Amino acid sequence: MKAARVNPQGQLELTDVPIPRIGPRDVLVKMKVCGICGTDLEKLHGVRVTPPILGHEVAGDVEEVGSEVHGYSKGDRVTVHHHVPCMTCIYCKRGDHTMCADFPKSNLDPCGFAEYFRVPETNVRKGAVFHLPTDMSYEEAALSEPTGCCIRALRKLAVLPGDDFVVIGTGPAGLTHVQLLRSMGAEKIFATDLVESRLEWARRFGADAAFNAAAVNAQDSILGATNGKGVDKVIVSSASKKAIESSLRLARKGGKILLFGIPPEGTYVNLDTSYVFIREISLIPSYSTTETEIEAALQMMTSKTIHLSEMITHKFHLADIAEAFRTAEDTESSLKVMVHG
Repeated sequence: MKAARVNPQGQLELTDVPIPRIGPRDVLVKMKVCGICGTDLEKLHGVRVTPPILGHEVAGDVEEVGSEVHGYSKGDRVTVHHHVPCMTCIYCKRGDHTMCADFPKSNLDPCGFAEYFRVPETNVRKGAVFHLPTDMSYEEAALSEPTGCCIRALRKLAVLPGDDFVVIGTGPAGLTHVQLLRSMGAEKIFATDLVESRLEWARRFGADAAFNAAAVNAQDSILGATNGKGVDKVIVSSASKKAIESSLRLARKGGKILLFGIPPEGTYVNLDTSYVFIREISLIPSYSTTETEIEAALQMMTSKTIHLSEMITHKFHLADIAEAFRTAEDTESSLKVMVHG
């Protein structure tokens, strides 16, 4: 079968590998679709803060079930989460599941961008294989993992009805945040980006105003719209150092800043700690998601509370994965890129 990997020279290649053999407690899935995530692009360029396995926004059909697995049958339509916590360590017991040492160790075998992938026993046992509603497409299901990441982040941020927000970066994650915030009762939602086409998407997804930070003074515009006080909460849905630094001046006194985009390892920001201290601004990072939030994402999609598949701009076959990645890197013309098996 074919599977994608980053070779030792840092290039994306499609290679022939054996179809994974499953154990008695594993499940084999035939990949129908896998979304390209920003972290996949980072891994291709050598930025590997997360495990160096490509593809995790997946949906497909169960191909084979281990002899000791119950509740799944060949042909079942599923989406799968690649990381699961141990549920017994000190971090898991305190609700910090993504800090669990076992969390990044679990993954799909060999990866999500493969004709078939094995879901290991630990993922199956801990509920990381989700049956799909009959009317949900594979593409929509594949968006449940990144949506779960956003839901977990917003729960940490504590969205309150009437809150004002700024979303910095309106790629797929930023747009998901915009739509989730609108469904959660946010008052005003402002968005900033450097790409005009993505700002148009932000307006379509529910932003009250969207500013091109390369063309206008977004800070002055947002402060002007909030009578100079700033917004209650800022979501930095970008890995940019400048985005993180600019967020400080957008938050009101006592405001909160969500660090959602994953900066490259070794990224340092200029932080006026006195300003943060006097204004009591909270910096809240959020990494990844768990089965709880993915389940919530699937429920919101099923109830049509959110409509995220609209942002899928390009679709490729696995054989054309190199072109798919090139397209995903072209932020002027693409938004969400899906690879089909």
